[in-house]
Amino acid sequence: MSASGWAPGWLRQAIGHSSRPNPDMQLEFCAFCAKDFVNAVDWEPVTPEAWWILLRCGECHTFREVTVTNAVAERFDLEIDRRADALSRALHKLDTERMRAQAEAMIGALQLDLIDAADFT
Repeated sequence: MSASGWAPGWLRQAIGHSSRPNPDMQLEFCAFCAKDFVNAVDWEPVTPEAWWILLRCGECHTFREVTVTNAVAERFDLEIDRRADALSRALHKLDTERMRAQAEAMIGALQLDLIDAADFT
């Protein structure tokens, strides 16, 4: 078995088998704190094959500028879209649960005659 398969994280790092992401290829990871909370603040093409991107980490608030290939920029864009989709689904679920609770509270209040039409005029 390889060293990276059995060694704890600190030992893998000490012997050169780091599990840290490569922030030059995985732009969503911060080069400073290694958290995956990085978003693009600004970007523009610099050549037909490369992009300049200003990144900011939401965890440690570090800014950094990178110039990356189209492939790296596209992978980052897809990852950000994937994360936005997950947030959108979570928001929809929470919103649906909130609306259900509000409707149930309204139905209960109507059934107990706690409110009537005059309360809405």
